[in-house]
Amino acid sequence: MMNRMTKNNTTRMTAVLLCMLMLIMMLLSSFYLSIEAGHHCEEDDCPICATMQECENVLHQIGGGLITQIAIAMPFLMVFFAALLVVCELPQETLISQKVRLNN
Repeated sequence: MMNRMTKNNTTRMTAVLLCMLMLIMMLLSSFYLSIEAGHHCEEDDCPICATMQECENVLHQIGGGLITQIAIAMPFLMVFFAALLVVCELPQETLISQKVRLNN
């Protein structure tokens, strides 16, 4: 019984880790594409163009070819999640934390 529970937890953790890695890969690829969107070069062997092509390939393979929607939506989603994290970390003021005496 204990071995089965450990195996299930390991499987869940592996799945969560893989999902997080895929999400990070999508985010970083879309951020790189949005940063280098105005890149213009005259070289045949440009490393920035090659990296942009690889990022596009990653997003096509993961997202089913929705590169423009992902490249547009991801920065907004990241700002939203960053704001959500900041709001969650704000200290919650209560009467007890302010050392207010509660008399009956």
